[in-house]
Parts: sequence; C-alpha cells; structure tokens
Amino acid sequence: MSPPDIAYSTVLMVAGMICMVAGVLVLQTRRTASGSIPLGVLMFALSWWDLTYSLFWADAPAPYPNFWLYVTYVGAVIVPPALLFFAMQLSGMHDWLKTPFLLILCIEPLLVLTALFTDPWHALFFAGRETQGIGMILRGGPVFWMNVIYSYLLILIAVVVLIRRFLQTEGMYKKQIGVVLIGVGFPWLNSFIFVLGFSPFPNADNTPFSFSIAGLAFTYALLRYNLLDILPIARHVLIENMSDGVIVIDAQNRLVDINPAAEQLLGLSRKSRIGEPVGNLISTWSDIIASFYDLRETEAVIPIGNPPRSYFDLKISPLYNDHQRFLGRLVVWRDITLLKKAQADLQEQAIRDALTGLYNRRYLDETLDRELARAMREHQPIAFVMLDIDHFKNINDKFGHNEGDVVLQKLATLLLSYTRVGDIVCRYGGEEFLVVLPDVTAEIAFQIAERWRKSFTGLTMPAEHAEANATLSGGIAEFPIHRNTKEELISTADKALYHAKQTGRNRVILWKQDLRNQLASK
Repeated sequence: MSPPDIAYSTVLMVAGMICMVAGVLVLQTRRTASGSIPLGVLMFALSWWDLTYSLFWADAPAPYPNFWLYVTYVGAVIVPPALLFFAMQLSGMHDWLKTPFLLILCIEPLLVLTALFTDPWHALFFAGRETQGIGMILRGGPVFWMNVIYSYLLILIAVVVLIRRFLQTEGMYKKQIGVVLIGVGFPWLNSFIFVLGFSPFPNADNTPFSFSIAGLAFTYALLRYNLLDILPIARHVLIENMSDGVIVIDAQNRLVDINPAAEQLLGLSRKSRIGEPVGNLISTWSDIIASFYDLRETEAVIPIGNPPRSYFDLKISPLYNDHQRFLGRLVVWRDITLLKKAQADLQEQAIRDALTGLYNRRYLDETLDRELARAMREHQPIAFVMLDIDHFKNINDKFGHNEGDVVLQKLATLLLSYTRVGDIVCRYGGEEFLVVLPDVTAEIAFQIAERWRKSFTGLTMPAEHAEANATLSGGIAEFPIHRNTKEELISTADKALYHAKQTGRNRVILWKQDLRNQLASK
C-alpha cells in the first residue's frame, strides 16, 4: 500500500477530528481539574498526528517529498510525555509535577524534531537511510532509535503509574482508571500486532490510529465516569490544603497517606514514614494507640501539654470497600483549641458575677453538694460565712450606684486576697456575700471574718464630693455541727448575720445554741 490511499486517509482524518473535539471538550468542561491540561495537550497532539498523516496518505501538496510524514513527528514526540504527565496528575503525584520536571520532558521532543528537520546537515536522525515514497519511517540513526526507546519507556512508566493507582482506588475512580488503562493498552497491542506482521495496513504506520483509540477511551471516561471531576481534585486541593490533619492507615496498621497538617502536628516527614506502623508514629500518645486498632468508629478529645496548651478532636473511622472488606482507617485531627477556650470562657461567664468576678449562686449550687459529700466522707468541717455591707442602700442613694459598685468590687478584691484557692467566694445577691471555707471550723472562720471586717472598715471609698466609709457584718455556721444540708447551713449563717445586724452592725456573729433560743423567742 502506498499513497494516495483515500480510505486510510479518511479514517485518519475522522480520528483526528474526533481527537480535536475531545481536546476542546476537555479544556472547556474540565479546565480547572487536575490532569485536564496534559489530557488536552495529548488529544491535540493525537489530532495533529492523525490529520498530518491523513494528508500524507491523501498525497496532499507539499514543499518536498515526505514532508507530511516528517510533520507527523510533531505530534508523535509530544504524545508520550503528555501521556506520562496526564497519568501522574491523574494518580495524584503532584510532588513530581514541578516546572523542572516539565522542562525535562520537553527537552527530548525538541532535540528529536531539531535533528529530524536538520538531518541533511548531520545525518543523526536518518543516518543516510532516508527513503522517498515510503508510508512510515522504520530505519534511522541514533536519534531515531533514541526517540523510539525513550517514547516507549515513558508510555511504560505511565502504564505502571496507572496500574499502581488502579490497585489503590475503589468505586467510581477505579472505573475511571480502568477505562484509561484499557485505552493505553491499545498502542501496546498494536505494537505486538505490527511486530508479528499482522498489520491490516501494509506499509502504513498504525500507531497514530491506535493512540487515537486510546484518546477515545479517555474521552469515554470523561463523559461516562466524569473523569477529572472527583478524586484528583478532592485529594490534592482539599486534603492537602485543609487545616485538619488527615492520616490513612491500611488493614495492617501501616501509614499509607498523610497530609501536611498531620505531618506538622506529629513532626513527621511523609517520604520517610509511609509504610511504617502507626504505633511508631504516635508513641507519645500511648493512651489512644488502642483506638487505632478498633474496628468501630472512635472519637476523643486529646489535650496536648501539661497543663494542656491545645486540644485536638480525634476521629477514627474504619474504611470498607463495596464488598464490606476491611481496608483500613481514616484518622482526622481537628484543632479545637479556640473552641475549647470559647467554651471555657462561656462556662466561666456562666458561673461568675459580672461586676465582682466572684462566683455566682449557680456555681454555688453546683459545688456545695460535692463539697459537703467530701467533708462527710473525710469527716472534715466546713465553715459558711455570710457577709453583708452595712447601710449599702444609703451609699447608693447618697453617692450613686457607680460608687456602690466600687464598694462591692473592693470587698470582692479583699475577700479574694484573704482566701485560699480551694475556698468558694460567692456574691450571693445584692450586697450579700457567702464564703465557704472547707476544712475550717467555725472558730477559725470567726477569726478570718474578723480580719475581713477590720480590713474593710479601714478602706476609704472615694466619692465625688465626700467620702463613704462602709462597714461589714457577718454570720457563721459550721457543717456538720449546726446543720447538714446546704440550704440549712446557708439559712443558719444568714440568721447569724441577721443577729449581727440587729445588735449594732459592723460585727461578726458565730451561730450558737443560745443565739438560736434568742431568735426563737422574738
């Protein structure tokens, strides 16, 4: 068979037009997807290869013999590196696909094309074996054979990359890669057919046609299985850039994937840690290692540091395929330090009095039962001291509520200065304050309260035009001598305070039996 051959030329022309349409479709509908650019370049290179070879077999006018045959090489040398680049992007090998790597892939095609079109000067491509009127180039010099070996080596690497990715994936993405692999298989099948002498077109190169079939398989995957639409984008754009740490562990508890956020948290290097047992990676978190081996979904909050400096929400989810075969686990870390801080702030606000910063009655109700139970269990006393600012209404009326607030704040500061960390200092209501002193008897509490009273009396409250000197009264009850429940103890301390008010103010009264009799007789 020799040119012209309109039938073969027509088949190539149709294949070239289809590849061109596919390339336009890729760039118009999937331009932002990972792999779209190399796939578009691949389809346009195939289109060029088909169309120019079609013109050769149509015996189209040319400036010199074999012109169209040589021009086909522009597409032929672009197809292998474009295929490899596409396979690597489709497989998520983004760490490799940098500008230097792309430039390296471009060097060989440029050298081959330069050698081809300047062969009369050096004979490196044809080595003096150029023949007119042939349908394909089968013999040549060192550059020709270098290109043959290089091209098939790139295609072989692309196939290995795709097979490896095919074995790692499931579901829709596995079907995508499967169709791409079937397409890549056609050029290899054509090579074997050609070598064995079974080519249906003697003296013609079937390679561009076989690659066009591969391109059509890619187009089918694009339209049928939404090629480039799902996992490559999710893996590279979402997982790599998300602030949450993500780790994937296989069924043998070995690390198979990790994103930069997880690497930073664990202080790991991905390249040196892939395939390592997960127990080695989180040895410092021995209390949660067991959770990694549980087939159930697990979630826990992990504090970092002692005391905790940060908190992470850890979620471990088992992974299964469509046949419910266990594949491994997905581990996600989420930094919830700010959330924990906000929760702590809200909780603190809920149990604190806004004006004085002391505990409020809500905190008192939540805490007293626990304190009384502990005291009963350990046979320890608890003193309840009820305090009240004398004639506080007069201070507000004479100097204003702002000055009254200052008085309350100064008393709060005083109480905090003369109490322990474990003591409960509470603004009970208005100008009333309740101080609960664990492991303190009523007699010792009386001495402490007297110190508060005297110190408070010595404080001068500045006002706009005068001075307001405030005094303090107090009443004391003890658990379990006087009462057993929190309501009874607070009521008893309040009755002692009432007696202090009735007997002249600016004093502290300790609840006693005779005092109860006096109040009962009134």
